Amino acid sequence: MESNWDAIVIGSGVGGLTAAGLLAGVAGMKVLVLEKHSEPGGQSHVFRRDGASWDVGLHYVGGMNEGSRMRAFFDYLSLGQLRWIRMPHEFERFIYPGLDFSVPSDPRTYEERVVARFPEEASAIRRYFLDVRAVQRWSGLSFLQAFMPRPLSFLIRQYQMLTRSKAVQTTADYLNSNFRSPMLRALLASQWGDYGLPPSQSAFAMHAQIVAHYRYGAWFPEGGSGRIARTFERGIEQAGGSVLVCQEVTSIITRDGRATGVRALDTRGVAPVDVSYQAPIIISNVGAPLTFEKLLGCDGDLGARTASVRQLVKQLEGGSSAVTLYLRLKAPISTLGIQGENYWINTTTDHESVAAQGSGIIQGQPRHIYLSFPSAKSGDEKFHTAEIVSLVDYREFEAWREQPKGNRGRDYSELKDRISNGLLKLAETAVPGLTALVIYRELATPLTMEHYTSHPSGRFYGLPASPARFKAPPLGPRTPVAGLYLSGSDAGCPGIVGAMMGGVGAAAQALGRKGFARIVSALQRANRNATPTALPEQKKRATLVSKVALTASIWKLELQLEEDVHFFPGQFARLRVADYEWRDYSIAAAQGPLLSFLISNRTGGHGSDYVNTVEVGGRTEIELPLGHYTLHRNGQRKVFVATGTGLAPFLPMFEQLRRDATLETAELLFGCKTQADDISHHYQGFIPKTLVCISRESGPAASFRGRVSDALGGLTFDPATTDFYLCGSAAMVADCKAILERARASRIYVEAY
Repeated sequence: MESNWDAIVIGSGVGGLTAAGLLAGVAGMKVLVLEKHSEPGGQSHVFRRDGASWDVGLHYVGGMNEGSRMRAFFDYLSLGQLRWIRMPHEFERFIYPGLDFSVPSDPRTYEERVVARFPEEASAIRRYFLDVRAVQRWSGLSFLQAFMPRPLSFLIRQYQMLTRSKAVQTTADYLNSNFRSPMLRALLASQWGDYGLPPSQSAFAMHAQIVAHYRYGAWFPEGGSGRIARTFERGIEQAGGSVLVCQEVTSIITRDGRATGVRALDTRGVAPVDVSYQAPIIISNVGAPLTFEKLLGCDGDLGARTASVRQLVKQLEGGSSAVTLYLRLKAPISTLGIQGENYWINTTTDHESVAAQGSGIIQGQPRHIYLSFPSAKSGDEKFHTAEIVSLVDYREFEAWREQPKGNRGRDYSELKDRISNGLLKLAETAVPGLTALVIYRELATPLTMEHYTSHPSGRFYGLPASPARFKAPPLGPRTPVAGLYLSGSDAGCPGIVGAMMGGVGAAAQALGRKGFARIVSALQRANRNATPTALPEQKKRATLVSKVALTASIWKLELQLEEDVHFFPGQFARLRVADYEWRDYSIAAAQGPLLSFLISNRTGGHGSDYVNTVEVGGRTEIELPLGHYTLHRNGQRKVFVATGTGLAPFLPMFEQLRRDATLETAELLFGCKTQADDISHHYQGFIPKTLVCISRESGPAASFRGRVSDALGGLTFDPATTDFYLCGSAAMVADCKAILERARASRIYVEAY
């Protein structure tokens, strides 16, 4: 990897990608974006299970109508390749005991509906919507001051004084002083989950921004939020830049008081490697606390210069985290009469008690949830998904913080089951029949968020949008360290659009005195195109040289690269299967420049379409190697459990065991529906003792009749001396992991990409 760049961006969230894309597009800069996770996008990335995908942080976006300023930014940065689907006209439902209120995509209609429901407070309601617009303008002017000459900035501040008192009071103070009805106050505050603070803690300035942001409804990226990073990436690469994953930045390098580079851990391999990169411009998109308290030194002259910023950050600490339940459904949610609208479901009108609901969540009795349907919003007609989110106190999960992700023990798994059951039970009260549609579920906790994003305590909104934040001098993109800029929500405000504007601010400052004017001019020209360019170093071109059907649904593909492949047994590669669509596949084998995959077309997604249609001679791109799933060469008994193409990462592990002369310590439980689905016989002589588990028909005498999880449940083993490796369908892995945890197994290794 080349070590010198025009600019380096730490973190590939929307703010970081925005800054990188603008520097590349406006000034032709060669920008390196470093991402800790193996998937780019920050909280706009998606994860997949058996073809289905879920959006981890972006749930909807306002202001994406044609011709809007925000749409212009997205169009410019995505080279016009990111398309938007408008959500239903009634895009939100606020549900309370005794009230079910639908929010329309029209501010006048919204106002009239509230007045019709609470006619006795009509004048206060109309004043509220006027105040929302006025305070939104106040917030926008605060951000624009960072780009204005000092005289104009002074005039803006004087104008803002007219609205400041309303903006910096709490949302609760505004509502309590203007409305008598507790139900009306609760209704108007319903979207507080969009910025993560209850009314008593949030600034009315933040609340007004959210209400105004969605006044004309909401949109969602076609194909899911993962398309944002992939379309922005193309523009960065066109200028010679790169979005490099598995790069955990550990410090910002300074010289003579100026930021000149970063140090990072390259975790693409099994063991992390210390690396460094240099550039005259460093943009941090990982939040102010991490930037100023960890990545920069706090001693000497540098520490003295950043002391006031660190003090401000310390004063503003706090904020929310959440649990999220991801659901795979067996049928479209339209079968339940839902078109894709969001649901805010509450058991009480007391938002303050909801904010303190930690014990309720832990006990499986949430008081408030947000329910959305990513597949319906993204236009996905093949996979049907839902998400349930509930804000929670991180401290409820601290006991498991030091445990390894994916193997935090039986108590943690039981806790997640209890939380999941409670979330689903509350969702069922508003959407009867939802539970019956669920065929797979997976819960993420604040520990998950902290692991993937490095946000302290899993606080995904950044610095809290409290009155103190709006009263204090804005952090903005400038920092006391020359060459270092801040992007993302801490430089803007919470949310995808707030984070984007933080990225705009960082790019404008990095481009110099006329930076913002250059950006505006570039948006007006908007003549960029998505022409492919030279690939960055970590991506390789590949040609398909062999395609063999092992079963009716599983293919063995062999691709040739332009250089030899080096990887550790168990690692995976990322394969481009369509424009802006990449899929992860375990490496089944590699010899010199030849690389083998086992790919199923069972799910019917983009990967299935690729394997169905690609022909020998077809060219694509690959990023590799990635992942930490690897063989522990310790001489202990090893039990491998796989279904379908889950056999792929085990094949090179078996080869390693054979070379170590320890293959006899291993055994394989391989599950399939019918004997015709058994691919293990293709590898006889290369795999250990195998028990084939056939679930839907009688098999040969040597096979097991039933699911692979049934066979595992009957296995006798010593938990202290047996290693378990699981790979296959998400449901199988979850079932087998639960069986092993109940049996007190502690050495359980799961492929988690």
